[in-house]
Amino acid sequence: MKVFAILYCYPPILVPASLCYLKHVAGLRERGVEVDVLSIEPSSFEAPNAGLHDGSLEKLMPSGVTNYRVKSLETNFFLKSLKRFGPGYDFFYKTFEPKKKEWVSPAVKFIDRHDMRGYDVILSCSQPHVNHLIGLHLKEKTSKPWVAYLSDPWSDNPYASYRSEKIRRYHKELESKVIEKADRVLFTSEEMMKFVMRKYPSGMASKCAVVPHCFVREWYGAAAPVTQRGSKIRFLHTGHFYGIRTPMPLFRALARLNGETPVGDAAEFLFFGKMADEYQGFIRANGLDFVKVMDTIPYLKSLAEMRQADYLLLIDAPLGDASESIFLPSKLVDYIGSSKPIIGITPSSGASARVLRETGNKVCPIEDEEKIYSFVKQSIEDFRRSGQAAPSYGDGGFDSAAVALKFEKELKSVMTGGRAPSLSARGL
Repeated sequence: MKVFAILYCYPPILVPASLCYLKHVAGLRERGVEVDVLSIEPSSFEAPNAGLHDGSLEKLMPSGVTNYRVKSLETNFFLKSLKRFGPGYDFFYKTFEPKKKEWVSPAVKFIDRHDMRGYDVILSCSQPHVNHLIGLHLKEKTSKPWVAYLSDPWSDNPYASYRSEKIRRYHKELESKVIEKADRVLFTSEEMMKFVMRKYPSGMASKCAVVPHCFVREWYGAAAPVTQRGSKIRFLHTGHFYGIRTPMPLFRALARLNGETPVGDAAEFLFFGKMADEYQGFIRANGLDFVKVMDTIPYLKSLAEMRQADYLLLIDAPLGDASESIFLPSKLVDYIGSSKPIIGITPSSGASARVLRETGNKVCPIEDEEKIYSFVKQSIEDFRRSGQAAPSYGDGGFDSAAVALKFEKELKSVMTGGRAPSLSARGL
């Protein structure tokens, strides 16, 4: 089987989607699946933050994969100026929506010149969602089987905002075309699949399935950590805080605990990634000198840091008006791969909480700061007595080999009339 994968994000770009796709491609290659990748030329990537280039990732790229890099127009001066000009954006919104739409035209031009005859399956992955528009173009042009893989909801993402109702409707129309025309639609969690598909006819659920994020066990020892390990219990968080995702529930609990007994005598809290000034101001104002905020580090070094921590911190966004959190963060799966205990400060109902419980880890409801305070306090006290953290747990079935088997099965399903073959039928 040979797959043409439309990814946009791929190393050396250091964003979560790039890492997720790299792991999936590597897993498929291990199973003998041929994969060609279509991605953005890194020099034309308009990065939202500095430090999103990680050359060390290139050594993880599997052999036998051809990566076709196409320059995006997103760094074009005229388009950037038009994008910043409100009335111009509103009039030409189809030039910029969905996000990264500026890449679609160059990508389609490349595809139209590319010989597609040797491919068995088209795979489009989001983020960004514009990848599915390219998948739709290829489906209409070639009639080849097409799998659309969504790691986030599209038109009804509870954390997304649109400049106007007209633009929101435009996104909904595009999503509906993709869901209707794709031969198979994959999601990263059961919760997300049910959430997205609830607005479509029930019969369409038969072409949907879940392929979760994965981790690659061998990568955790591929680099040295950037910090030295001392005798204190170490809590670690990797990644940025943005939007409504905030560390304040934890910080308030730490300030309260530090007022009772000096936390820094026994513990340290390390945060690798960007954090708003107001959060860092809270750290300084409350004397939380045991909380260290550091710059983003290369991905492999972040995995090494996980391995020498005692507890890993997952801090999700609050629910808002939703009944449950539908997102399964790829960071949580990376945490699970480190075999270290995890404290999930997350909505009590949803994908993260379910996976944390299934893997024997701790759920501290983000809305319950008393419970956050109690668990952190208990963890530190237990460590003071025993000199060690809680035991580690299993991999939850997120190992890349297991997930690649599932992914391959779903890709092959569209080659057999849309019905996924059983493992026994494949001699496994």
